Amino acid sequence: MTRLLSLLIWASFTLISSDLKGQILSGTVTDADAGDALPGAHVTCTCGGAVVHGATDFEGSFRLELPGALPCMLEASFIGMDAVVLSISNLDPIEIALRSSVEAIGTVVVSAGRFEQAAERVTVSLDVLPPRVVESRGTTSLETALEQNPGVSFVDGEPQIRSGSGFSYGAGSRVMVLVDDLPILSGDAGRPTWGFLPLENLEQIEIIKGASSVLYGSAALSGVINIRTRYPDARPITRLTLQHGGYSTPLTASARTWDGTSQQTNLRFLHSQQVGDWDVVLGANVIGSQGYLAPIDSNSARGYAPWKADRFDSEARARMNVNVRKRTTRIPGLQYGLRTNWQKSNALATLIWAYAPDSLYHADGGSATRTLQTAGTVDPFLTYLAPSGVRHDVRARWQHLVNDNDNNQSNASDVLFSEYQIHVRGDRWQLPGLNLTAGLVGQQTWSTSELYSGGDTNGENQALNASAYVQADVAAAERWNFSTGLRYEHFDVNGQVSGKPVFRAGVNYQAGRATYFRASFGQGFRFPTIAELYIRTGLGTLQVYPNAQLRPETSWSAEWGVKQGIQIGGLQGFLDLALFEQRYEDFIEFTFGQWGAPTDPLVGLGFTSKNTGSSKVNGAEASFTGRLNWGQTTIDFIAGYTYTRPMSLDPNYEYGEGTTYESTSYDQIHYQNLRGDTVGMQLKYRSPHLVRLDVQATRGNWSAGVSVRYQTALRNFDRAFVQFEEYGFVDWGLQRWLNDHEELPWIWDARVGYSAGEHHSISLVVSNLTNREYAIRPLAIEAPRLISAMYTYTLE
Repeated sequence: MTRLLSLLIWASFTLISSDLKGQILSGTVTDADAGDALPGAHVTCTCGGAVVHGATDFEGSFRLELPGALPCMLEASFIGMDAVVLSISNLDPIEIALRSSVEAIGTVVVSAGRFEQAAERVTVSLDVLPPRVVESRGTTSLETALEQNPGVSFVDGEPQIRSGSGFSYGAGSRVMVLVDDLPILSGDAGRPTWGFLPLENLEQIEIIKGASSVLYGSAALSGVINIRTRYPDARPITRLTLQHGGYSTPLTASARTWDGTSQQTNLRFLHSQQVGDWDVVLGANVIGSQGYLAPIDSNSARGYAPWKADRFDSEARARMNVNVRKRTTRIPGLQYGLRTNWQKSNALATLIWAYAPDSLYHADGGSATRTLQTAGTVDPFLTYLAPSGVRHDVRARWQHLVNDNDNNQSNASDVLFSEYQIHVRGDRWQLPGLNLTAGLVGQQTWSTSELYSGGDTNGENQALNASAYVQADVAAAERWNFSTGLRYEHFDVNGQVSGKPVFRAGVNYQAGRATYFRASFGQGFRFPTIAELYIRTGLGTLQVYPNAQLRPETSWSAEWGVKQGIQIGGLQGFLDLALFEQRYEDFIEFTFGQWGAPTDPLVGLGFTSKNTGSSKVNGAEASFTGRLNWGQTTIDFIAGYTYTRPMSLDPNYEYGEGTTYESTSYDQIHYQNLRGDTVGMQLKYRSPHLVRLDVQATRGNWSAGVSVRYQTALRNFDRAFVQFEEYGFVDWGLQRWLNDHEELPWIWDARVGYSAGEHHSISLVVSNLTNREYAIRPLAIEAPRLISAMYTYTLE
């Protein structure tokens, strides 16, 4: 690690110190349509057969040392735009304006390779969720927008990408969640706080499907969700959004034991402006929601006081964020800045319903937790784009989290994260098309917790993660794109040390004008979180035990896909087809057994995290993203279907005394794997079939949209939930509910909006339009219909 750091530092100073000599050609590259500068545009100058390459800085300017005598040929290019070629006969400054390409129907993304590239040319499955999906649907927490993306689903707020993970009661994640390339997972439990993520200033959300550990580390075992925020352009913008709504009466009339309508209010604010050489963004969000579950008691059922959070599933939160960036400095190409985001919240969450059907919206005794949360991040950063086109990034984050819980489950953590990254184009070595990215990452976590005090710890825990990575992306022979990378991860949690290298490779081939074939392979490595190792708590009847002997899990994933551009009349977009498979070893699952002492509640029966042997997930996915221009109407589409076969390959592997995956599973249906020589069982808390659709039509000042979601019911979950009822420990009405609700319903959302001039817009948003009553996870009822009115004031 020390040698690699020294090498990178030496290379950085060598590249930064390079200077221009001889005849200098200078100029600017701008967007011809918007008039904005194009930082990072590729500039090539050819003089008498000699070639020199360069890139524009953050103001769109470039300076090139001519490789020979005039006259010369100058070419400027940028992703998604037509290149411009000029003949140069003098050294006067040049102004070049690039226009969008007619064939550029794709999207520019960063997440796949840590540099900008066209989405259709990447070597992995990568989806882009535009801001309109979040804004038009009246989203108050990001997961309700992400669940519209093909292949993405949630179980109690825990993200799944193509069935790569199940349900772990809030401990550990196989999906890395980032905000502007910085991880936002908590340092102790490894899960995101969805309401903390900024929704008011989105540029786009990028979702990588499949193992992405080489660039993003341990938690990216199944994929990555990267939320990218927007910096201001030349036009200042101020936006204020007020939203208010109420929940409909539950479908089961006997389950409603309160009067009145549960309501929620949401207020969002954004101001984004360039002030001299500074970019300044201010954002805020205040929400008060009574939730859709029952009041705690008769007193809390009176009136609307959302700041009290006095109903099950209610919450009140306030968040504020500030982003500042010095856009131009005395050192050309140097930028620096600071982002900070802070939130206070009061929430009352419940894990298990009291009884179905009459008390579906009440909490089982002891399963409700009130949390007073303080969450915050402070992110300093520095970027230097050298005249040679070499880019240096230094990012850091202090993440602070305090969960003050009311049932001896409080926890607090502080995380210090830092990363140095260098990005080099191969032009400087006469290797056009090469993009080389390398970096060093360090993360230190300090955790103090009543909740994570099991095993041999007293609640004071520390975790260290250090890693180094390198990835090369090569565009060759115009139609080929190759990608390969390597990362080494080192973990130390309370003295438990482990490390492992991971590798990835991929290829993309443009077979036609808009036809792109791809194949990729990637390895993954995930070390258990502090929560998985040391959690000890009780949730009503349920007990949760630590497992300090938990081993890291490893995986590999492979994918074969094709992306086909479509342009028929006014319809243009991309159809994407993919086949995929992911294999896991030492697979970590939260599972039931006798892990405690006979003197514990339920004679030591409870849940813990266990290595359950080998498993695999394979399947297929088809998606379409596009736009139809039909007269004066524009229609945007996002649609997809995902089929997965999530299987345990060792259902009889004994990871406890008499405890196997089969013995703890509700589903007794066995499946043959593709080879036919091993019997497997469907993994718990997965839905094999997912359907997603979002359509929005815009005509003049009017817009209307509909969203559709469907997934098959969970065929497998922990058998203990049913056995508790069989043995008479509890009566949740679960078996009766499962018998009466064998399938999940199709969920429809609808919206309609009107823009009254330049500044005002109003909309009506309805979630769960048909008011269906359903539970994705057993014992957790989902929300009934929510009708909201939304007003937005925008000043540009």
